[in-house]
Amino acid sequence: MAAEVAVLLEVDDLPNAEVLVATTWQCNLRCSYCFVKDQTLKEHRPRMSAATARRLIDTLDVGMRHVESICVHLYGGEPLTNMPALKAMVERAEQKHAGRFTFAITTNGTLMSDKIIEMLDRGRFQVILSIDGPPQVHNACRRSVGAAPTHHKVMAFLDAVKSRTRCWVRGSAVVRRGWRLRDAELYLRSLPVDSIKAQAVRVSASDPFALSATEKQDYLHDLDEVGSLVISDLEAGRRPVDDRFANRVLQILKGDVRDSFCGAGNTTFGFMPDGSVTPCVLLEGEDQGLGHIDDDPDTWITAGSRWKKTNGVRKDCLDCPAKPLCGGGCPAILPICGANECDIIRKNCDVARGIYRHFAERPEMLLPLAGLA
Repeated sequence: MAAEVAVLLEVDDLPNAEVLVATTWQCNLRCSYCFVKDQTLKEHRPRMSAATARRLIDTLDVGMRHVESICVHLYGGEPLTNMPALKAMVERAEQKHAGRFTFAITTNGTLMSDKIIEMLDRGRFQVILSIDGPPQVHNACRRSVGAAPTHHKVMAFLDAVKSRTRCWVRGSAVVRRGWRLRDAELYLRSLPVDSIKAQAVRVSASDPFALSATEKQDYLHDLDEVGSLVISDLEAGRRPVDDRFANRVLQILKGDVRDSFCGAGNTTFGFMPDGSVTPCVLLEGEDQGLGHIDDDPDTWITAGSRWKKTNGVRKDCLDCPAKPLCGGGCPAILPICGANECDIIRKNCDVARGIYRHFAERPEMLLPLAGLA
């Protein structure tokens, strides 16, 4: 039965792709724990022009012939501070084959206007919305450049998106010192969102926002509780609201083994505001450059393949029991978080295995996860 269900999940001959696009590194917030703040605080960083945004869609359409569809995920910085580029991408994508492009955006949800809401709906965006918790938790770290609280603006944005668009919304919270995963999950579940994910802060172990040793153990324990909730949802025939384990459970079901953490350099690329191409938008530097969107797309596609071969699985990962499901760890995040990130990934893999084992004799019960992967 597991093999039959796995066949049902293999519906496309070509893979799908997700590209991360930083149309700007500018941000209207100064979140205390931001792991890309070195980028957002740099002065005189370029913003992607509307012409470059249109060129990006054209280049992706031609260059990524090896994928079925492309999700353009706007990142940064705060993407909604550069609406001309966002608008240009959506409009150009409408001229392509139906279904060729989809859109996602990671946003702090503090900027709102009729034009923003209308454009998000027009692009049918997946909205990954940062909401750390109730006002006292959220506002402790997520404040404007002028140090003003932002929770009320995020709630207004969420209400507008849910009431005025067809967008899918994921509530995304950062779990840091003094704020527990269990509590973050409960808060996110109380909101009118389509899915949730609360994740440990990505900072070095010496950072004041890093989880203490005790808090880290609580976090790992709470992941077991999240896994139990996923099992309960699946037993009831419901799509789990927390989707963090979906990909790995389906990976086990299909018998797949990862040869890398993600598709960076193959089905994932990063595009900077000036149009330069990297394996991921979080990987920037002279040694990470693959080319420019004005180049022949085969140039950066080929360079991406070379990068992927050169940046294979780390030696530290070769004997790790999580490697088949993990693939070797994120090359952008591991330098920031180190061993803490690995411990959490290993736990996520363990919980995913537990979910699969629970339904091993009834694999058809896992099919609702396919809509989350």
